[in-house]
Formats: sequence, C-alpha cells, structure tokens
Amino acid sequence: MSVEYFLRVVMLSGGPGLTIDGFLPSLLLGTVIAWIGWVAATSGLNSVRDWWRILTSESLPIDEAVATNEPVQIRGHVRPLQPDDTLTSPILNRECVVYEYTISKVVQDSGGSTIDSDTAYRSFIIADGTGEILVNPDEDSLSLKTTTQRTTSKEELIKRTDDDIVEFDPTAYTSDGETIPKPIELREGTISVGEEITVVGETNQKSEGALRDTDAVMASGADQLTVMNDDPTNTAMRNAARGVFLLMLGAIFGIFAILILRSAILDVI
Repeated sequence: MSVEYFLRVVMLSGGPGLTIDGFLPSLLLGTVIAWIGWVAATSGLNSVRDWWRILTSESLPIDEAVATNEPVQIRGHVRPLQPDDTLTSPILNRECVVYEYTISKVVQDSGGSTIDSDTAYRSFIIADGTGEILVNPDEDSLSLKTTTQRTTSKEELIKRTDDDIVEFDPTAYTSDGETIPKPIELREGTISVGEEITVVGETNQKSEGALRDTDAVMASGADQLTVMNDDPTNTAMRNAARGVFLLMLGAIFGIFAILILRSAILDVI
C-alpha cells in the first residue's frame, strides 16, 4: 500500500489531533502516527534519491551503457518479448506493455474519490539501433504521462472502458439510469508498443538477458529502475516535489508522535 493511502486514512479519521485518554491508547496512537511518519519520510527519501539519480545519470547509447557499472539513462523504442506478449489498456484501448489507470468520481472541494484503479505490466525490450536491453519493471519503477477524460453519461462511460478489465458497475453512479450527476474522471497512462521511452538504471550483462538474445537486463529492485515516457527533467522534478512534500509530512507526523508519546509517559510518572 502507498504512503498516500495511509495518510488519507489518518486524515479522514481526524488526523494527529485526535484526543485519547489513557496511557495505552495514547501509546498506541503515538506509535501508529510515528510509523506513518516513518513511512512518509522513507518514501520521500526514495523520491529525492530518484530525482537525483535521474538528474545526474549520463545518457548513453545502449552499446556503451552495457559496459558501465553505474546508473545510466538510455532511450529507445519498445517491443514485446513475443508478438502476443502484450496488454490492451482498458480506457484508451492501446496495445501496450504497461498501463495504469484510475477511475474517480469528481467531488467538489475535495478532489476526487477513487472508484477503481489498477496497474499491469510485462517485461519488454528497448532498442535504439546500437543494441537491445531487456527491461523488467515493477509498479514502483513506472513514471507515466497520463491522459484524462471526463464523462457524465453511463453510455459514454461503458463505451470508454473495457468491462473485462475494469471492475466497477457504471450504473451505481447514475441518478436516472443514464445520467451521472457528478463527473467520472478516467485517467490512464501507457507504454505502447513502438513508443520511444527513457529508462534509468544499472545494466546487468550476467542475467537472463543473454537467454533472450539481448545485450543486458535492467531490472527493478537494487538497481533502482525508472521507466518513463515523459521528459526525464519533468519526471525528476515530480519526484523532487513529491519527495519534499512527503519529507515534510513525515516530519509533521513525527513531531505529533513525539508530543503524544511524551504526554503519555509524563502522565504515568
């Protein structure tokens, strides 16, 4: 689960301003808030690290990138491992190797309320004419440009989504069976077959890439992979903004946790 989910739960339940009497409830509350602060701060540090890695990694052609032992930035076109090893995005109906989508109800003055969301991905090959690299992404490594659409009718909503993938009932959000009183926002990002993208990470020649006739592998995990179809500078700036925001939230929750735990301890002394 993402740190944003935990923060949303705490804020909806009253946030760090909750008043709980008694040592054990205060201890529990302080511990939970401290843990949420730690999760936020850790996620923030990871985002700041990603910002710095993207900003400082050298852009190289694949044939030169495979010979390095440091994070590099490569750019090339995407193709699947096998012709039929692809996905179909549920909203834009694109043949792709990665998609992520969010369907939310637009609520005035409170942003959006998520109805459904999902991420799916396949391993794929990126090639630039000098070589090929097998890319094994995970959900945390993706940074995608998104397309946003809004609809206010059930018919249009059904037309724009793939019922075999999207798991929600459009009729539940209509007032008279057809009209949706509050707009439904459809947001989706994809990495399409043939699209030119940028990948930042470390190349590994001693992996399964050789078995697939590629020059190396770039994988998520210790190699700190970032897969993006946006300008790398834009992606880096988004990571920096997110990192600073989460670090500030982590500090705020940490301060509240200290105050609550300090008060609980003083009450029993």
